[in-house]
Amino acid sequence: MLVSLSIENIAVIEKAEIEFENGFNALTGETGAGKSLLIDSLSMVLGMRTSRELIRGGAAFASVSALFMPSPDLSDLGIEPEEDGGLLLSRRISSDGRSVCKINGVPTPLSVLRAVGERLVSIYGQHDGTALLKPASHLPLLDEFAKNGALLEEYRVKFAAYKNAKKELEELSMSESERAQRKDALAFRIEEVSSAALVSGEDENLAERRDALRNFAAISAALDTAHEALSAAGGAKDALYCAMKAVDGAAVHDKSLAPVSEALNDLYYNAEDVAMQLSSIISETVFSPAELDEIEERLDVIARLKKKYAADIDTLLMKLEEWQNEFDMLDQYEENAAKMVKHVEELKNEMLKAGEKLEQSREEGAKKLSDAVCAELSFLDMPKAKFAISFEEHEPSASGLRSAEFMLATNPSEGLKPLSKIASGGELSRIMLALRSALAVDDGVGTLIFDEIDAGVSGHAAVKIAEKLSKLAEMRQIICITHLPQIAAVAGAQYLVSKDTSSDIFRAKVSRLDRDGRIDELSRLISGDAKSGASRAVAEELLDRKN
Repeated sequence: MLVSLSIENIAVIEKAEIEFENGFNALTGETGAGKSLLIDSLSMVLGMRTSRELIRGGAAFASVSALFMPSPDLSDLGIEPEEDGGLLLSRRISSDGRSVCKINGVPTPLSVLRAVGERLVSIYGQHDGTALLKPASHLPLLDEFAKNGALLEEYRVKFAAYKNAKKELEELSMSESERAQRKDALAFRIEEVSSAALVSGEDENLAERRDALRNFAAISAALDTAHEALSAAGGAKDALYCAMKAVDGAAVHDKSLAPVSEALNDLYYNAEDVAMQLSSIISETVFSPAELDEIEERLDVIARLKKKYAADIDTLLMKLEEWQNEFDMLDQYEENAAKMVKHVEELKNEMLKAGEKLEQSREEGAKKLSDAVCAELSFLDMPKAKFAISFEEHEPSASGLRSAEFMLATNPSEGLKPLSKIASGGELSRIMLALRSALAVDDGVGTLIFDEIDAGVSGHAAVKIAEKLSKLAEMRQIICITHLPQIAAVAGAQYLVSKDTSSDIFRAKVSRLDRDGRIDELSRLISGDAKSGASRAVAEELLDRKN
């Protein structure tokens, strides 16, 4: 359960520390006092979407922390409780939009905080009643009640596989004339590129050879000059030879000259090797105009193909392989299409089989949910109401083979009609409470929060809602924002959210009320006057009736 909630700099709440009780907790206060900010704060620390606009004007940050005890088993999320069994969630948002989330003081991703929050608290607001008017919300509620999570996931996997295979088949399907045209186009491309016999890197190598041939005269002259400088009489070789012999003779008498002698020997013999290489290259180097023409023609062929297909040689070779594969597939179209049709049919049957299992579970769940809701509605002062779930076939979709819609009859003389067409605001509040009561039997969530569940309700219906909330509080913690004295009076603990007008800056504060404070507040809820004698008498009676 939620043990305490600490709030700092949330809108008009500068600081607030609230300790909640197990069982039924009621929050009351004037309209606009800031009651809904408590729900916003709790939503924030549970990892739900929030906005930096919540930060109090002039403050650099807003923070909320919530202590739950005992902690549920969260080992699958890698989270262990504190030594005392507690679980502390905290979240801080800065004015620059940054958000820091922690669990038991350890930084954690927002997604993990949200996953933990979903196991701790369920929040139901006025918008949830409005959402009941939308048939799209009905199927998820039914699946939640029937615990269809695994069946729905199995169906969705098979539906996705069928949908993807069907799309592939549609893409594969084409008329005979389209296939013939495509094959002709592919055959032309394959022939054109294949006949060129392209080789990776060929164009770069040819360009280098072309450059050498175009500069043949300059290259030959340079080689001749180098060879003559090395090998002519009195050239580099002769000079090195003389130097080598001179130092060799001196080294016989002075051993320290051995390294110099060795270096001169290396220089001489290296020069001799280079001279021989130059001589060989000069004798083999012959200018061939025919070779240059062949290279120019080959480079023209390669350039034309590269420009036509907007691709380099390596990409062209990959395209050639792709074209060939597509051509082979089209060539075997009939066989491939027959296999694909069979595969799609098999996947469709698997999808339908999984869908039928899901729909059967939904039908069984619908009967149980209808019975449970009718029983709850009877308790909530709608004894003649009938609730049922109507199914309608449609094309298979990610949600299943059929749609579902909640149907209601508030009068025995009337037939069942869509909920959206007949439910009033007060009836919606009770229907939502009935649904949540049925759904909350074993959902594992320890704290249920109701934000003005009493909208549009008064009189005896309010008393019945109070009794239902009180009954729910025997199984789990209930926190309820209410404007009705009948509901606030049955709570085990009541908190007043009020405006602090002691300064020019409007602030909200939250106080736990003792008996006298509860009588004042209940009297205000009854008549608008906290000091009215008659109202205070009724307030005392409501409190005493609870006890």
